Amino acid sequence: MKLKDKAVLITGSGSGLGREMGLLFAVEGARVGINDIRPEAAQNVTTEIQRAGGVATAFVADVASSAAVKQMFSDFLAAYGTIDVLINNAGIARTRQSDQQVLLATTDLTDDDWHKMLATHLDATFYCTREALKTMIPASRGRIINIGSIAGTAGLPFASHYCAAKGGIISFTKSVALEVAKHGILVNAIAPGFIETPMTALLTAEAREWVIRSTPAGRLGQPRDIAAAALYLASDDSSFMVGQVVSPNGGWTTA
Repeated sequence: MKLKDKAVLITGSGSGLGREMGLLFAVEGARVGINDIRPEAAQNVTTEIQRAGGVATAFVADVASSAAVKQMFSDFLAAYGTIDVLINNAGIARTRQSDQQVLLATTDLTDDDWHKMLATHLDATFYCTREALKTMIPASRGRIINIGSIAGTAGLPFASHYCAAKGGIISFTKSVALEVAKHGILVNAIAPGFIETPMTALLTAEAREWVIRSTPAGRLGQPRDIAAAALYLASDDSSFMVGQVVSPNGGWTTA
């Protein structure tokens, strides 16, 4: 087991990539905190892990709220005593309700669109990282893994707010990594390509076809592809990885 008895908090893990990471990390021996803004989603994944013999606890919180994050960390530390790994995974693909992905030209973005996207991704990553470091620095150990995107490395049309949020996460990762490496804390990012998750399920048939044509591997990735990368970054195998961006993307971009 690569993460035996490690205390791991994964934000936005009630579905998609976060759920897959939670399942894999539990198999590897971690005590997992499943965070989601949706109580039922958080509890469902927690129950799934427990039924498989793993250790998991649900933590319901809106990580875009600084106050909610502080309370969540207080509850997490009360439950597990410490935090060894934080995965900042929570995110949204759209800021308006629709049965499909909503692509917006920059001129059509409202203030609310912009602020909601950045709050859910970038603000949340900052709030959670700040709280985790309060425990990790005195302990002189820890791993923080931030989930970026190829949207933050290569850009995507009609998603400037999403690209800005993910690009910000990547730059934030590099800065914090340099700041805390001396404390034995490794901070890295994962920038996934298009992965089969509830987010990409919102793509129209035309958009999905375009994605597959544009991906040299000829398919969307699977959540397990990202969970495996996260496990590497969370384990001792990545002891010389500082401020790096790992990008499982099927060849979409090699930058």
